[in-house]
Amino acid sequence: MRSSIWSLVALFAAGKVSSLALANENQHRLGQDEKVTGEAGSEARPDVSWSGCQLSRPMDPSHDGLTSSRDLFSGRDTVDTLVKRHQSLVRIPSVCYDDMGDVDDDERWEAFNEIPKHIKNTYPNVDEYATLDTINKYGLVYTVQGSDKNLAPILLTAHQDVVPVGNETLDEWEYDPFDAHYNPRDGYLTGRGAASKAGMTALMSALEALLSQDGFEPDRTIIMAFGFDEQCSSSRGASAISEFLEEKFGKGGISVILNEGGAGLESVSDTLYALPAVYEKGYLDVWFDLGMIGGSSGTPPPRTSIGIMSAIVTSLESNPFQPEVIRNSPVHEGLVCFTQYSPRALPSLTQMIRWGDLRGAAQLWAQVSPEKRFSIQTSQAANKVCGGQSSNTLPESVGMGVNYRVAPQDSIGGIQHRIVQLTQEIARKYNLQLEPFKGDGEYKRYLAANGITPHSDKPRSSWEPVYSGKLEMGVRERSYPTSTSPTRGAVWDIFAGTVRYTFGGRGSTVVPAPGAMTGNTDTRHYLDLSRNVYRWTPGSLKSFGNIHTINEKLLMSEHVNMVKFYYDFIRNYDQVNAWDKEMQKERKDL
Repeated sequence: MRSSIWSLVALFAAGKVSSLALANENQHRLGQDEKVTGEAGSEARPDVSWSGCQLSRPMDPSHDGLTSSRDLFSGRDTVDTLVKRHQSLVRIPSVCYDDMGDVDDDERWEAFNEIPKHIKNTYPNVDEYATLDTINKYGLVYTVQGSDKNLAPILLTAHQDVVPVGNETLDEWEYDPFDAHYNPRDGYLTGRGAASKAGMTALMSALEALLSQDGFEPDRTIIMAFGFDEQCSSSRGASAISEFLEEKFGKGGISVILNEGGAGLESVSDTLYALPAVYEKGYLDVWFDLGMIGGSSGTPPPRTSIGIMSAIVTSLESNPFQPEVIRNSPVHEGLVCFTQYSPRALPSLTQMIRWGDLRGAAQLWAQVSPEKRFSIQTSQAANKVCGGQSSNTLPESVGMGVNYRVAPQDSIGGIQHRIVQLTQEIARKYNLQLEPFKGDGEYKRYLAANGITPHSDKPRSSWEPVYSGKLEMGVRERSYPTSTSPTRGAVWDIFAGTVRYTFGGRGSTVVPAPGAMTGNTDTRHYLDLSRNVYRWTPGSLKSFGNIHTINEKLLMSEHVNMVKFYYDFIRNYDQVNAWDKEMQKERKDL
């Protein structure tokens, strides 16, 4: 199966494949002995301010003798095939609602029964050669067994579910949301899930193309896993799949995990930046409950419960978090790459990065776009408010949900304490009893560790007026920022080298530059399986339109490039140990 790899050997001999230099041969074998090491931030990262942007060499997978991605996925027929496959998937209304019940009880899950049928009918070679494990009724795990059981598998993931379509928006859709309409004139396929299901179609198409070739006999096991509730919690899908895989392969038993995410591809002049996320921000949902005495709206208090909740929102939003670039963090490393290869794009930023002025760099980077800002800043969004019964009665209760995506420089306990500080003056002003995070053990531990006295209302004397109401707040969901995946070493080189090969050759320098995930993905459930977790959707900004909103769409000609990348990545990763052996031989000869 393996053929000559002299082009890579030449690079090695020239000293240009530094991270495959075999300083640790066991690491580069990427076998079962590769385990998760350390917690978030436990491993020292190189000082990127002096080491500069180190590009991995492009990795051409042609050594395996299979048809190249550029030859295999070219022409109108490729687009037509992908359109038909993706239409079949998008037409399945696999919606995940926030209030979904158990998979055995809620009939709304039944739409997911159609997805394995779709795969069986659309990808015959996957159906024939891959083993399907169904996890928690709707989770799908497809496994192609490799010939060498000593090699840790690779895991590629996507999700089956989509966000709901609001009934009030149906008239604003150009086509029915689940019609999956394709317009050959502009090349876009429109429908709910056209963009968010793109990864699933691309992964299955790449695997189908590999399995259709007689010469494909993988040494390393390939796993593709598809959760079914990423858009509404991941507690039933990816969480259960992770338990299944950990029981089968053990902690750290997966060599690399590749999921959708990151910021895709971004072109700046003659440089094409690939922007994978090597960690995810934390997640915090805080719910506020305000109860007050009701009555007739003809004799209202100075502020109703809705007015007071509005004051709380104003207080929170008037005190945003601050952007920060942490020295030697992935974002810092990405900025070093950006200023090295596009120094004239933002000259002031280039100067700040070169002089180590990360505070100034953070302020400037945050002004470029909301995406850039919230890659280095904790976000805060009041997303849900409910209360009131009618227009002529005072609301007795009002609830509000505020979501935070937590940057590494902030702590969840610190955010909770900050919320208390910003609301306690409002509570005093309107004579409210304040009960913040009652029974929250993690918050109590944060306060104790930082020597902070928990909030408590002063005891009231009998002659003082009773409270006008009670304001309670509690955490509904929280997860901490994930550990950071390596941006040096063999695994990164295979990932980044594949990116540079697949998207190279177009007159641009391809620069993989690591960063943060501003949202959250299924991968937070897979972290015990591997330390090498990369979240990246291989497509440019024009590939996807209106994700999660009206007229969601996908540019199908660009979708071809997604398939090419996954096809090349699987092939390259399957050859890593052949490269390892050849490099050891070359090393002895030097």
